[in-house]
Amino acid sequence: MAKFQEVYEETKEVFNKHINNSGIPGFVNIKILSNEGLKDCFGQVTKAQDIVKFMTDYDVIIQINEPIFDQLQDTQKDYVIKDLLAQIVYNLESDKLTISKPDITTFSGVLRQYSIDDYISICESIKTLQEQKKIQEDAAKQSAKKSKVTA
Repeated sequence: MAKFQEVYEETKEVFNKHINNSGIPGFVNIKILSNEGLKDCFGQVTKAQDIVKFMTDYDVIIQINEPIFDQLQDTQKDYVIKDLLAQIVYNLESDKLTISKPDITTFSGVLRQYSIDDYISICESIKTLQEQKKIQEDAAKQSAKKSKVTA
């Protein structure tokens, strides 16, 4: 069973500084908890269930392993916080809060052999090629429809 604790005031202040500088609207209430049993690399971000939201008014719960977090250098803490906050997406048009998945999924061994720029370039090339294939397939369908109509 998870052992949850309130985070230290210093940790709250560092998180709040980043929350205030992020694009997350101020009305999205975020709770930061320490969970020493947490094994995830950076932490865990979850959207509060309706009953939790009703009882606590929190929309998002961020869990970190605070004893480990405290041992990080300040720049490492900043990175971890920004990574966790990047998962929180609020769409003002649809008035919807979501927790997003990371946009990069690869293996560290492969990334060590190449660079992040290579990874991004390859992903963009694949997307472009897929779009071109779809355009060609749509054109072929249109051409097939036209030849059926004229036949």
